[in-house]
Amino acid sequence: MRRILLENIASGMKLAKPLYNADGMILLNAGIELQDRFIDRLKELDVSYIYVEDDLTQDIDVPDVIGEKTRVEAVSSAKKIVEQIKLGRGVDAAQAKKVTNTLVDELCRNKGVMANFSDMRTRNDYLFSHSVNVCVLSIMTGISLGFDELRLQDLGVGALLHDVGKIEINPDILNKNGRLTVEEAEEIKKHPSLGFNLLRSNPDISLISAHCAFQHHERYDGSGYPRGLKEDQIHQYAQIVSIADVYDALTSDATYRRAMPVYEAIAIITKAGGSYFDSELVKAFVDNIAIYPIGSVVRLNNNQIGVVVDISREFKSRPVVRILFDEHKQPVTKLIELDLSKNPRLYIADVVER
Repeated sequence: MRRILLENIASGMKLAKPLYNADGMILLNAGIELQDRFIDRLKELDVSYIYVEDDLTQDIDVPDVIGEKTRVEAVSSAKKIVEQIKLGRGVDAAQAKKVTNTLVDELCRNKGVMANFSDMRTRNDYLFSHSVNVCVLSIMTGISLGFDELRLQDLGVGALLHDVGKIEINPDILNKNGRLTVEEAEEIKKHPSLGFNLLRSNPDISLISAHCAFQHHERYDGSGYPRGLKEDQIHQYAQIVSIADVYDALTSDATYRRAMPVYEAIAIITKAGGSYFDSELVKAFVDNIAIYPIGSVVRLNNNQIGVVVDISREFKSRPVVRILFDEHKQPVTKLIELDLSKNPRLYIADVVER
């Protein structure tokens, strides 16, 4: 399979991964041939990209650090937690801990797997998918730092619930197309405090987890909000959640910009080490991310275009690439795979969204 932007989908392509909504229901199943009516449906749902397969990519599997069933159930649980809060029933701490424990168990079993983008999401489900992604990325970082299971649970719960304060923000502001006014931006900046107050009122949620919501927009150099904390004044868990939050936001579509390729987001995160983020935490985070994820389409410096089929931690920037188009943009007719770690003259020039 390979990843393709929605705008480049053509009738006749075959969907390689099922598309779910936040309730865990399948909207479009894997294996269907994408006819115009299905493509129109994807556009209505505002899906950014999908995975498709063809003769040259049908055997490529995009690994995820958690299973499809686990991810779907986690997103569904995140939505239920939000819905309970909106109904005035408070935070379902038991549900949050159950989701987190499941993720911790699975991530500890899959320590060697790097994070690939593989969660196709609709715009309406962004908050829930984002919460799960930030939780997964934070737990992976905690594992790299040697956290025990109890610490991973506190970190995971805080990461899963880091944005709950947005529930109390006017949705017209949250979902606004275009740049926010100064007043609207100030309103958005209230969500860490709102989330903290919501979480600390629940005796079954640790104060440390609540501080992930309170401090995830603080910055290492003191330039963040709501209190302008810096360095060790910011709890380590909140610092981890902050990195994961920014990374997932950068690699997701926003109302005012397209999602960044992973390598660009990683470059921004790395550059921010020592200023916005603690450098050691950035290193622990980045070590778990596939710079050129399996299934991504790339252009080599010789103008050949291919799909990434394998990666290693030792040579993260030099994966194995299966060629799809030659240097003249003509489709290839036979299987050609290039291990860039063994071809020093070849390198990835760009990620191709096609």
